[in-house]
Amino acid sequence: MKARFEGVIVSFDAPDTRRVHVYGSVDGEPAEFILLVSEEKYNELIRLGIGQRIEGEATKVSDSPLVLKMD
Repeated sequence: MKARFEGVIVSFDAPDTRRVHVYGSVDGEPAEFILLVSEEKYNELIRLGIGQRIEGEATKVSDSPLVLKMD
C-alpha cells in the first residue's frame, strides 16, 4: 500500500541497512517511522544530515514499527 510521507530526519542506522529514522507524518497523521532507501538515496541523505526535511511516496512495509520503503 502506498503512503505519502513528510518529516525531518532524526537519525541514521548503519550504511548496510540504509534505514533512516524520521519524525513527521504519514498520510496526514503524525508519526515516527523508519524509511528504507536505496544506497544512492541513503548517501545523499547522509550528506544533507540530521534535521533535513524529506517527503515523498513510499510503500508501507510494516505497521508496528511503522516502516516505509521508497521505491
